[in-house]
Amino acid sequence: MNDVVELANVIYGEAAGEDFDTMRMVGSTILNRFKSGRNIEFGYTIPEIIQKGYYAAINQNEPYQQALSQKFPDKNAENKYKTALQIASGLYKGTIEPQEGMFYFTDKEIKKMTKKKDFDFGLVREINKTGKYRIFSY
Repeated sequence: MNDVVELANVIYGEAAGEDFDTMRMVGSTILNRFKSGRNIEFGYTIPEIIQKGYYAAINQNEPYQQALSQKFPDKNAENKYKTALQIASGLYKGTIEPQEGMFYFTDKEIKKMTKKKDFDFGLVREINKTGKYRIFSY
């Protein structure tokens, strides 16, 4: 499987029900982690980065499984995957400008992670917001 398809699968798996900008954000964070030079933290390859840090791939949620099998429940889902593939290709080739950021969380996730001390928000800074997601980077 090539990097563009891997990106598309995770974009769809993480954001199948979301808008274009949210889908672009997911793909952007993967590429930003890849280009960050923080290989020990994130991984050395796109597949490794995906397996280390993306819920859809780690837990093989239903949209991610659909992307892997290319079996979608309806035309709308198939079209959403095609959008994910276009975004992945554009980000990879540089024809779609990536958003900044290496992490994205909803307010609910932030509250839960802060309470459990799962993530040190003192190490990152909030740089943007897309829909219900807040975007962070180093």
